[in-house]
Amino acid sequence: MVKKLMCGLALMGCAMSSQAAVQGFDWTFSGFTPHWSSEMTPWGEDGHFDPSTTFTGRFFAEDLDKNGSFSLSEVTLFSIGGQSKLDCKAPERCGLTTFSYTPGSVLNFDAYDVSEYGQWGSGWSRYTNSYRTGSEFYSVTENDWSMSGARSYSYVFKPETKFAISAISAVPEPQTWLMMGAGLALLGAAKRRRSRKA
Repeated sequence: MVKKLMCGLALMGCAMSSQAAVQGFDWTFSGFTPHWSSEMTPWGEDGHFDPSTTFTGRFFAEDLDKNGSFSLSEVTLFSIGGQSKLDCKAPERCGLTTFSYTPGSVLNFDAYDVSEYGQWGSGWSRYTNSYRTGSEFYSVTENDWSMSGARSYSYVFKPETKFAISAISAVPEPQTWLMMGAGLALLGAAKRRRSRKA
């Protein structure tokens, strides 16, 4: 009986290990040139490249097609600065529109979040953040009471912009907990069997 249970658990373990596992990564982009503009100065102004300007984030993904890369449909969690871009609460809207990452290469994504308050003509305002790797991360502030109208502030990618990424431990999947529970049940059954024989 115990041998049969052990064989069953071994087969279950092999089947589960053959499945793709969720993997987690922390990423950082550092070094940008600031750019700001408004409706009063649509041409904008550039600042100096700042190597200390940093954006950080995290994602979890599962290589379902086992091609060694992660695509948009395989992402289960994505956040920038601790804020999810896949699970927003009203009045915020957010999303991840493109995503690709192959270990050993640069992370590519396009994400956004938008918060809108009030009604136009009576204290309306909207705040938009856009994050497009290789191009810029920018914020736009709009409202119906400011004489300067919309204002934007961007962090522009440059050849000097650095990218770093590191793997982190993923949250155990349900099948992991199932294996642990089955193992404990097997130990309990074996112990009861020994105590009956004694």
